[in-house]
Amino acid sequence: MASCAANRRQVSNANRSRIHGAMLGGTFLRPGGALDRKNWRLTALEARQRLMRVRIMLIMQRLVKRRAQLPGLAILLMLAGAISGTLHANQHVELNSQLLALPRNVWVKLHQPEQADWRRQAHAGVAYDTKRGTLLIFGSNTHGRDWDNSVHEFNPVTLSWETHYPAAPKSSYRADAEGRAIAGGDRLLPWAMHTYDGVVYDPMLDSLVVTALPEHNPVKREVPQATIHPTWIYDLEIREWRILENNGNPYPKAFAAGSTYDSDRDVVVSYKWGIWELGPDRDQWRNTAASFHHRLHYNVEYDSKRNVLAVFGDFRPTNDVWIYKPGPAAGNSGQWEKKSPGGDPCPRGQHFPVAFDSDNGVFLIVPDNVEHTKNEGGQTRGQSPKSSSTFVYDPGANRYTRLPKADLEPLKMNYMMIYEPRHKVFLLVTGDHSEPATVWVLRLDLSSLI
Repeated sequence: MASCAANRRQVSNANRSRIHGAMLGGTFLRPGGALDRKNWRLTALEARQRLMRVRIMLIMQRLVKRRAQLPGLAILLMLAGAISGTLHANQHVELNSQLLALPRNVWVKLHQPEQADWRRQAHAGVAYDTKRGTLLIFGSNTHGRDWDNSVHEFNPVTLSWETHYPAAPKSSYRADAEGRAIAGGDRLLPWAMHTYDGVVYDPMLDSLVVTALPEHNPVKREVPQATIHPTWIYDLEIREWRILENNGNPYPKAFAAGSTYDSDRDVVVSYKWGIWELGPDRDQWRNTAASFHHRLHYNVEYDSKRNVLAVFGDFRPTNDVWIYKPGPAAGNSGQWEKKSPGGDPCPRGQHFPVAFDSDNGVFLIVPDNVEHTKNEGGQTRGQSPKSSSTFVYDPGANRYTRLPKADLEPLKMNYMMIYEPRHKVFLLVTGDHSEPATVWVLRLDLSSLI
């Protein structure tokens, strides 16, 4: 018993101090690269096994604290998923040496195929698959150019794209017996739709969760029987879609909305006319906060350092940042706080890329440089941008810092940027119907910005 208590104290102390090792060539390093001399003789396998045991104990501690809030099955599922993820995380991870030797704080063109049978859609969304280390795109413009309801996957190690299955023909769009909008012949598929920031990777389900709905798909007029637009879940292991049953309740109407994954509470969050949460049991959406501060064309990202949601942009262009502190468990209401950052002047904008750097604890955003003028009626109009600029937002300092050498061509509508923690880089996808998608990469170095 004394030994167990001592182990628990050690784990608690490790948790409070946030000291987690990183294996590099068999040497055990603390954050920042300082050598941990006590453990330097550990082999890579021994170090991974030690770290895995500590992680599992921390997971169990967390579940014990939440046992009153979660049903028994949910606890078992969370524990099984977390242990599986921990085991997977300690397997060998293949890296791309090209991404480890990048210049700092500039965008580098990483990949663009000469030919491709699909095109990036401005209204599509992106998610990062933490299990496979790949970038996933789903969504379509549905404004006459195509009906793309395929999943496209980019591998930063092999620098290659893969389309998971063919897009469904328009003729397959229909309603099922319950009036839900479905498509596809041999396989069940969602309708092509504007997804915006409505695509999330769920590590517990190892799936994409699509919280968007096809509000702007003109096929709605031809299939009036399709009155229900559900939440879709795409299982990445078997590459099959299914519908979230939602316990028979109405689905959130999350058009042109934002969504993210709250890793601290294991909750999928959708923000539209309030905060909606899909808790650890993944059974149904719960409206936890009726208040809202945005209309559409915004981006929601989870800050895993501070356990809060951050919202950037809006239909009425803004450079303010809204922070939402969730309640302690899914279904509990949280609190909003408006931030007006200082630092370098940042353009007001909407529908621009945002990603959170979990290593540095900052956000990266790439808004277009739009100048706003007022007409005779007092309405604000944005002029056509000639470039976009890259900014770091530091929540702790509430400050924007522009990267002076990281301007790009105007991105216009773009929700396709993620932080890739294996290589510690940002990946950004650009392009339109005229050419294959381009993947850009940026390695952030905060020390050179001080």
